[in-house]
Amino acid sequence: MLSVTALSEMFGGDSPTLREALSGIAGSTSLACWIVLLLPQLVEQWKYKSAEGISIEFIALWFLGDVANLIGALWANLLPQVILLAIWYCLADFLIGFSYYYYTYIYPKHHRHHHLHLNSTHSHRSGSITIDETSALVNRRHSSRSRRRSSIEVQVLSDNRKHIFTNIVLPVLFVLLAGASGYFFSGETTHHTPGDGDDLPHEKIRLGPQILGYISATLYLTARLPQIYQNYVKKSCKGLSLLFFIFSTVGNLTYSLQIVLYRSDWEYVILNLSWLLGSFGTIFEDSFIFFQFWLYRNNDNPDVYISDGDEPAV
Repeated sequence: MLSVTALSEMFGGDSPTLREALSGIAGSTSLACWIVLLLPQLVEQWKYKSAEGISIEFIALWFLGDVANLIGALWANLLPQVILLAIWYCLADFLIGFSYYYYTYIYPKHHRHHHLHLNSTHSHRSGSITIDETSALVNRRHSSRSRRRSSIEVQVLSDNRKHIFTNIVLPVLFVLLAGASGYFFSGETTHHTPGDGDDLPHEKIRLGPQILGYISATLYLTARLPQIYQNYVKKSCKGLSLLFFIFSTVGNLTYSLQIVLYRSDWEYVILNLSWLLGSFGTIFEDSFIFFQFWLYRNNDNPDVYISDGDEPAV
């Protein structure tokens, strides 16, 4: 996630040049992505009433990375805004973890009796159908299956386009615009003239925050691996939010741009090297997950399956 060092600079400094203004816009956009990052996954788990799609190891390692990020913010005595954002990261992780626990252990117990009752009622009603009625139903199903297949596939393609635009494109555009606008409305767009001070300040590399930075980056990188493996084993990405990984990729990309646009001298790059490695490494791993979304897309779309019943299986 976002480096506590860079966040401190974004909240506490100005943007005297065009390059630093672009850095500020990238940082504000990255911040917007991090704020809403986990919300799509929470919605996904609520929609399916299940957390089977997400790996518990992914959640745990991601949470530990955010804890290291929070400790680094407290250790460096950064601005309250930075610490509050780091706390929000941990709170969002807790919500994801609670959602996983609820839909894995609590929700099934509360609804098991209800499902058994429905199955019993369905079996009783099915048993009352005569053999002749069953044969007539089968004949009607076979005669209409080919007609329904073509119409359903067309409808699915149309619905998928609408789904991509409303559930993916619009939210991403909204967050990008909100992030960029936030920079201009934050009151930090004042310009700094070259004569107001010396050259770019030299940052002292503090061992403690640097160690925490590398620990956090390592945790973020390893968190993706169990998720990629679980998707491979299940041959499915159902239950995962594509929007979550899009926000993660955009957030890491704009964060990296924030660093290299603000300063590109070797000392500053070394200072933020752990966060740059974590960001680019996470983008690389997310590309595998995007590929899995594409590879298993037919496995995750039950609407294209034609059942033996009168309606498509959902």
